[in-house]
Amino acid sequence: MEKAKTVYETGEIITTKVYKVSPEQKEELDRLSAERLEKLREEAIPKIRERYEQLVKLRQQQTKDYDGGNPQGD
Repeated sequence: MEKAKTVYETGEIITTKVYKVSPEQKEELDRLSAERLEKLREEAIPKIRERYEQLVKLRQQQTKDYDGGNPQGD
């Protein structure tokens, strides 16, 4: 049986030290950060689903091959 390969995709969120910001600036930065995080999630979810479906299909195929008397890898 093959070992599953784990793939990590990350969206880079850049942080920096800010010593003084006005409440309006802080609110705007928080909003931009939340928007970026939401966008990254929206991009990641379809990719995760696609990989999951590929893994399910692979396992179903391996099960079929094994049940048919022809186990893979032998």
